[in-house]
Amino acid sequence: MFQNILSVLGIPILIWALWSTTRLARANRRGTAGIDVAAYGLLPRAELDPARGGPPVPEAAEAVRAVREGDWRPGAALLAAAGQEWDLRWDRLSALASVASHDERWLSAWRFERPKDPDAAAVYAQALLYRAWDARGGGWAKDTPAERMAEFHQLLTSSLYAAQEAAALAPRDPSPWVTMVTAARGLALPHEEFRPLWNELTARAPHHFSGHLNALQYWCAKWCGSDRLAHRFAQQAAASAPAHTLLSVLPLEASFERALQGPGPVPLAGRNPKSEINAVLNAVAAAPADDPRLPGVRHVLAASLVLAGRGREALEQFRLLEPWVGAEPWTHHADPATAFDRARALAVLRAGKRS
Repeated sequence: MFQNILSVLGIPILIWALWSTTRLARANRRGTAGIDVAAYGLLPRAELDPARGGPPVPEAAEAVRAVREGDWRPGAALLAAAGQEWDLRWDRLSALASVASHDERWLSAWRFERPKDPDAAAVYAQALLYRAWDARGGGWAKDTPAERMAEFHQLLTSSLYAAQEAAALAPRDPSPWVTMVTAARGLALPHEEFRPLWNELTARAPHHFSGHLNALQYWCAKWCGSDRLAHRFAQQAAASAPAHTLLSVLPLEASFERALQGPGPVPLAGRNPKSEINAVLNAVAAAPADDPRLPGVRHVLAASLVLAGRGREALEQFRLLEPWVGAEPWTHHADPATAFDRARALAVLRAGKRS
């Protein structure tokens, strides 16, 4: 009798499974084409912007505009105004360093006029780091020409020394130590040389967001660690950090990095237990809306929610992120906007009904 019931029920279940699988495959292939995205509070595919991961911060955007025009003073004032809000300072410092990595004439003028300015020294060290990664490119080391790898290591070494000089000028500032930790990853320094750098950073800023992201990269299998070491670092850091630091995202980052090493196409995200995803949901809900770290965390969270089948919650994150899609995990794909759009389509299907 049980077999008869199973045979009767099995056909509808099989039909539903095939139908569901077909819809998911279509969404993964075509994205939101054919879906009324406005009904879900989403923007049309054409309005997604892969140039940025989040909205520009007005005061930072103004300083960046000024330095691009050759005036370093607004950039110096922007950094000075951050004071000892170390995560805010890093966000501003890295924006200025990104500009200087392509044109440092304004930074040279700043350093000439104020040769002992620790802020100028920190920006210079980070600019060298960005220049090193530009020289290397985004490919695997085995596929990178030897001359580019040599330039990469030369610039990283220069960045490391420049960061040491910046640290000597501002002993309490963790920013140069973030640069050193990142350079250590590129130089593949052994664990016994990395740990003292990390200890110096966390002695100044125990929960520095970008510092932890860069340290996680060091402990990943593709650099100087392993999956086990990366997950242990991520889980310990997340467990010990206050929610407002947003470091609860580290286990999601570690899982994604592990998934990236697998065969096949670039994954949407990694797999995490419900408790780890919920911790990030709670953290972003409590974070100030203007926290510059927030969009990057939301992008990772949205992808993880889709993979976990939590479509409605993923859609909430997508609505808050749009139109900005130039962030991980989408930037690991050839077309970030297309990857983002496909994830939205999966979220719509998994939401079950219009939200």
